[in-house]
Amino acid sequence: MNSLLSRDRTRSSQYVVFTEYELLSLVICITLDVSEYIVAILLLPVVGDLLDVFGIIMCFVLFRLIGIISLFELVPGVDVFPVFIITWLSWYFIRRRRLIW
Repeated sequence: MNSLLSRDRTRSSQYVVFTEYELLSLVICITLDVSEYIVAILLLPVVGDLLDVFGIIMCFVLFRLIGIISLFELVPGVDVFPVFIITWLSWYFIRRRRLIW
């Protein structure tokens, strides 16, 4: 019985800890997605497309091959989805899985 209680306590005390690089890349992806929602509506479509291209380049620099996911940003109508955050989540979970194995 005591072993069950101690096991439950260790499970509940687990926290997600980000490294500085993970946190910085997450902030960049959130900034790109939020600015796309706010600024792209207010500015010309050309500026929104330039923001997409800049975000895709940043994803390739930060996440290397996994940055291919960010190419979905070029598909018309996909701007409503947070593609850069989805790219970060994919990179984060793949990276964590590699570190565990």
